[in-house]
Amino acid sequence: MSQSFSEVCAFLDGFDMCSGAATMNGFRAWLGKRGRGPSELTWWGLVLCEVDPTLKVSDVRSFSPAQNEEAVSALFSLLRDYLRTLGSD
Repeated sequence: MSQSFSEVCAFLDGFDMCSGAATMNGFRAWLGKRGRGPSELTWWGLVLCEVDPTLKVSDVRSFSPAQNEEAVSALFSLLRDYLRTLGSD
């Protein structure tokens, strides 16, 4: 069963809120430092900028299965990279 990008983001936001809201805030800051999107975006908006700078946040719910797969894959790849940086400190 595949999940949409918006569903995965909602799950991660809920998990983050229940665990003290530290992980995703740090992830957002880390993404912001990469400079691939405007700093005022949410973490998931910044992930979309990593996938394709032309994607708009309002488009998320109308993503095709291929776009969802690409966005979810990029999200977990970026999250893995971020979590590795935490382990190296």
